[in-house]
Amino acid sequence: MLNDVLDSVKSQHFVNWECIIVDDGSTDQSEKVIQDYIKKDNRYKYLKRTTLPKGASHCRNIGLNQAKGDFCIFLDSDDLLLDFCLASRMRIANSHPDHDFWIFPMLLEHKNGQREPLEIPKRKSYLSDFLSYQIHWQTMCTFWKTEFVKSLSGFDPLLPRLNDPEIHIRAMLRPKVKYLVMNRMLPDSVFRYALEKKDKKEFAQAYLSSLILFIPSVAQMLTESNKFGYKRLLRGYLKDYFINHSFFNRRGVNLKLLLISSSNRVLFPSEFMKMVMTYLFFSKFGPFSNKAKKSIEKSLVE
Repeated sequence: MLNDVLDSVKSQHFVNWECIIVDDGSTDQSEKVIQDYIKKDNRYKYLKRTTLPKGASHCRNIGLNQAKGDFCIFLDSDDLLLDFCLASRMRIANSHPDHDFWIFPMLLEHKNGQREPLEIPKRKSYLSDFLSYQIHWQTMCTFWKTEFVKSLSGFDPLLPRLNDPEIHIRAMLRPKVKYLVMNRMLPDSVFRYALEKKDKKEFAQAYLSSLILFIPSVAQMLTESNKFGYKRLLRGYLKDYFINHSFFNRRGVNLKLLLISSSNRVLFPSEFMKMVMTYLFFSKFGPFSNKAKKSIEKSLVE
């Protein structure tokens, strides 16, 4: 898969690029593969993460700090760029030089290799959507002005999950930020989500530890931006977590998440108590039934 993403960069019609690859501690043949590319094309650069924490966010920041270009895209090892991607994005960025970032549609690749466009809907407020766990695009869909994303200090390295919605929320809350969502353009990248294999328990644990940091952090941003009422939108993350992932984690830490949400005004006291009682009752019976899921969803209704 690493070869695929590197080849997709090399195939670009726009040739004035650099590709910075940051190794997060791989134990396979990744370094050898990358060095072979570097020997043939000096536009590839190879860096190793030598400090903690481990994870995509820290590696992205390492690459960002070394970036020399005016614009940047963040790619995971299983993402792909179509050959016209950079040329198309550069054309749009140069046509709107006063903007800070631009969003482009992508293709979703299924396990059988078939691809379908994932349309980005037109919305009144993408900020509200991201706050309520309606995520319309993935990492490589965003074309950042390098100086702008550096001014954000990049990604939050402490979040094992939710780093993409977090940086977009932070960007959209920046005073006088300007960005464009290019809904009508052809998809120019490929997200191979269907090919990923994750341990569900490990994912749930990372999701929970991220939410414990994410909710108070975003709530504080909203306070500083005088958007107090927007905090309640974060219940969308709670809804997804409790319905789909909470049964992989201990009840004590799940209750801690609810308490944090209440103390940050994501849940009102009455909602907090209702959700606690609903969760404690249904969690006694193992993975949630449809009835349990509906009860939890009702407790977190927006």
